[in-house]
Amino acid sequence: MRIAFFTVLSPIRSALADCAEGLALAMSRNQDITIDLFINDDYKPDNPQILERFKIYTYHEFTALADRYQSIMYWLGDHGRYHGFMLDFVHRYPGVVVLNDLTLHRCVMDITLNRGNTESYLAEMRYAYGDVNALEIAWRIKTGQEGDQLALDYPLIERIVDSSLGVIVHSEYGRRKILNRHPEVPVQRIPYPFFMPGQSAPIEPEKMRAEARASFNLPEDTFVVGSSGIFVPNKHLGDSLSAFAHLLPRHPNSKYILSGFAVPEYNLNAHIEQMGLSDYVTITGWQPPDAFSRQMAAFDVGIHLRYPHIGGVPYTPIRLMGLGVCTIVSDIEPLAELPQGACIKIPPDVYQRDSLRAILEHLADNPDFRKEIAHNGQQYISQNHNIVKIAERYIQTLSIYGR
Repeated sequence: MRIAFFTVLSPIRSALADCAEGLALAMSRNQDITIDLFINDDYKPDNPQILERFKIYTYHEFTALADRYQSIMYWLGDHGRYHGFMLDFVHRYPGVVVLNDLTLHRCVMDITLNRGNTESYLAEMRYAYGDVNALEIAWRIKTGQEGDQLALDYPLIERIVDSSLGVIVHSEYGRRKILNRHPEVPVQRIPYPFFMPGQSAPIEPEKMRAEARASFNLPEDTFVVGSSGIFVPNKHLGDSLSAFAHLLPRHPNSKYILSGFAVPEYNLNAHIEQMGLSDYVTITGWQPPDAFSRQMAAFDVGIHLRYPHIGGVPYTPIRLMGLGVCTIVSDIEPLAELPQGACIKIPPDVYQRDSLRAILEHLADNPDFRKEIAHNGQQYISQNHNIVKIAERYIQTLSIYGR
């Protein structure tokens, strides 16, 4: 079977590029398949493993090559620049769509309305929802008024799903959401795979932890809290930093590592300074996927809050737990399958800040409890997010729902 895999790749600064590369490499170990990658034309891939293993084409070249492929997979997320180039092909060359987010509204908006093609946007809205005030909905999403919730209410995946031969999502919540709207469409839940970029041998968590902490010049007795990724307001770093500040009088040898970068409109540095935390918080800035992933191993506790959400499963908690880091997450629908006790789940309510303060203090005071949660999390990820098994499930799904 020859597979055309439409995706984003590094150096695109997105967890979806990282995940796609890991998945493609794992699938390619199956000798019975060949995978070619199709990407946008505005960047050049830079991962040596990917460049060595795969033929990579721009999407413009697909039409001339289409007859080669028995199956097509579209790795979609709600970002117009990254994923918008795929949307026309989804309809022209049906395949299996992987919905990493449960809404593509902003993606559709970006390639239609934001480029002056109002009629195409209105046509998508009419197809999906009939007679609604589409331009008002678009304005409210664009200006942030209930943006994420409106995007979930009007996900604009209807025509894309209808055109697809099959759909893959990463949670049972996502599967139910699709089937509620499209009961006739074959939908598979396949979890994200756990892997470390550039890592071929089995990971050694203690060794990786020691190396990561040494890279930050951290003494062994430092209590390290960490958050990773692209920092936006709906990751609630204000509450996380407040809980950390509350901890400092009793644990002055603590550090908070923010492994990643903030979006330009989110003045995170100013917020840290106002809280008097400049000496305790390190912001690493953007790192390549391998370095970024290894930094997480330095954490005693990883915090990944996310609310509101747009239906996708955040990947960072999967990697934190797989590395044996005690992980705190928001108790949201896309993470419903993560059991309490393998991580610590906090409801995204008015008590979130107080809950986080109490939990973080308890974890700092009780290293044995912290290690038990970390161990449970690592075991859960090992059993449910094994990359070899997940790669085979993708191959099976693509063979069933081929062209």
